[in-house]
Amino acid sequence: MLLSYLSVSLNNMEDLYNIDFENIYYFCKILLKKIFQMNGINNRYFLILLTCIFVLSLSNVYSQIETRTNMNITYKVADYTVPEVLLSHYVQFASVTGVEKEAGEFLAHVCRELGLHVRVFTDEIDSYNFAASLYPLDSKKPNIIFLNHIDVVPAGDVHKWTHPPFSGIIDNDEVWGRGAIDNKGMAVTQLLSIANFINLAKDVDLPFNVTLLSVSNEETGGLLGASIIAENHLNELNPVVVYGEGGTGVLGAIKSDPDFPVFGISVAQKRGLWFVIEASNNLSGHGSMPRNQYPNKEVVMASKALLDARPQIILIPPVREMIRTLGKHEGGRRKFVLRNISIFAPFFTKTLREDPLLAAMIANTMTLTNLYSTLGADNQVSNQAKAVFDCRLLPQTDTDKFLKYVKKKIKNYDVSLRVIHETPRAPVSETGYYYNAMEQAILNVYGDVGVTPIMFLANNDNAYFRMNNIPAYGIMPVVLSRAHMETIHMVDERIPVPILYKGIKAYTEMLRILLEVDEDVDLSIKKLTFAK
Repeated sequence: MLLSYLSVSLNNMEDLYNIDFENIYYFCKILLKKIFQMNGINNRYFLILLTCIFVLSLSNVYSQIETRTNMNITYKVADYTVPEVLLSHYVQFASVTGVEKEAGEFLAHVCRELGLHVRVFTDEIDSYNFAASLYPLDSKKPNIIFLNHIDVVPAGDVHKWTHPPFSGIIDNDEVWGRGAIDNKGMAVTQLLSIANFINLAKDVDLPFNVTLLSVSNEETGGLLGASIIAENHLNELNPVVVYGEGGTGVLGAIKSDPDFPVFGISVAQKRGLWFVIEASNNLSGHGSMPRNQYPNKEVVMASKALLDARPQIILIPPVREMIRTLGKHEGGRRKFVLRNISIFAPFFTKTLREDPLLAAMIANTMTLTNLYSTLGADNQVSNQAKAVFDCRLLPQTDTDKFLKYVKKKIKNYDVSLRVIHETPRAPVSETGYYYNAMEQAILNVYGDVGVTPIMFLANNDNAYFRMNNIPAYGIMPVVLSRAHMETIHMVDERIPVPILYKGIKAYTEMLRILLEVDEDVDLSIKKLTFAK
């Protein structure tokens, strides 16, 4: 029974670290004790038998896990050209940031089997970065890069998941698991769209190379992933454009027609700046006799001054274009106002600030993320305190000017300011040939939908390429419901299977446009089944 229990767990692809061996042991102990009590077997023989069964159980677990995970032993026999099958298997690698190598090796292996030319740039457990291309990189063809990241965020409380977070279970026509959307689902759609051109590239000298670039460490800043590529391997890659994450198709953007899909292609992103304001003294005291100034009070008051500040509204070009595009699909007075947002923005500042999404797009933001003070008794006045702020700055914002603004707001309080970390400043990618190709592909595949440039509100790897004057566009060309969007970085992350096929179709259509391949050319992909 115990062996059966463990086998079921592994068939569901439970991660080793999620198997509760202590519970298994006590389950076994209770079960056997009941049996032995009925048969009068003494405790000595009971313990010996229990230990043997437990050791055999562990051996069975480890042998099955080794079969599943050791890259030199075996892969499951599967057709990895079936999107949901490939994604299901890819999700089963628990590639939380810091342990990406095994998942990266699996994906690189699939790429080789498909017939792509694989180049591994770094081969560390926490820094596995590779490229898989239609042509060898030394061909020096101008290169269209499909960028994705191997790492995922931790699963959190696994007990809150409907299915185990690294199971890759396909249930109700959805692939479940951490990374199903962010970012393994996108990687699968990118890879299988490139695979559609492998046979053609063998017979025809296409005008571009096309490369899947899979990197590590994106979720924690990209220093062991995209940063390494940008600093050391751009000449070898020879990229002319990068298509990464940062946009998708959504419903509900048009208030007058909530079911009308709008695709946002990110051409810019905010950058992060984290700082701490601190206060301290050599005094402490009793809570019954507070001083006029003490660290907790100074930090709290300074924090309030920053949180109450009303930052200037700035409409950068991609945000202005986004609002105008939304206006085209609205009706009545809203249509007129949105299409002329530059004129009307000053009259709607309160409305704009009250919408969290719009407020983040039109201004620099400051969020109080943590408060600290020295520990002590409840009636003791702490002699040290600090507050941490997460700031997201518009692309053109100068750091020194922004910090000068912050210091002016807190100048009346006895606090100091210290910058903790800042992400790189990257220019906006202009809309043009490569943006238009993606826009046209989306229109060809989805029909009557909206497509607009947007600014991505968080950080991602696209910045490393924009910093090197390579246009980078963030888009996974699928329509995600709000319910699915809300699972990203949360429990029950999952993606509907039909969405994967639509994404492949859109990427393939874009490549057909850029590679100048006629619509009547057969783009057949070979079936890939192996157990090697």
